[in-house]
Amino acid sequence: VDLFARPYTDKLSVLQDGIGAIDAETVKNIVKQELGINSLNEIFSEFDDEPLGAASIAQVHGARLKHTGQRVAVKVQRPGARALLLADVANLKRFAKLLASALPVDYYVVFSELGEALEGELDFFK
Repeated sequence: VDLFARPYTDKLSVLQDGIGAIDAETVKNIVKQELGINSLNEIFSEFDDEPLGAASIAQVHGARLKHTGQRVAVKVQRPGARALLLADVANLKRFAKLLASALPVDYYVVFSELGEALEGELDFFK
């Protein structure tokens, strides 16, 4: 169920669908930094440059673990995605407070819950 009217969600979906992939070198640097390693070869025997999928928050790359040979999916968050999304939620909460009397639903509560859910979703180590 969408919280907003169909014309709005249709327009916003174009933003989500038109996102390009993060370049492979940036992805590899993010993975090395997040895992605290100097080289991907420390953990992976293979790491695919081409993503399996890319979305607005993250993209997924295939890889093979060096020590077990197991094929895995590595989810990599877009640089700045966390800060941008949390700032967007904060702005939505501000607007919800300002427009509370004109809205049919208490969107402040909705956006507060969205912010809490996003915090958990954006933590890829959980």
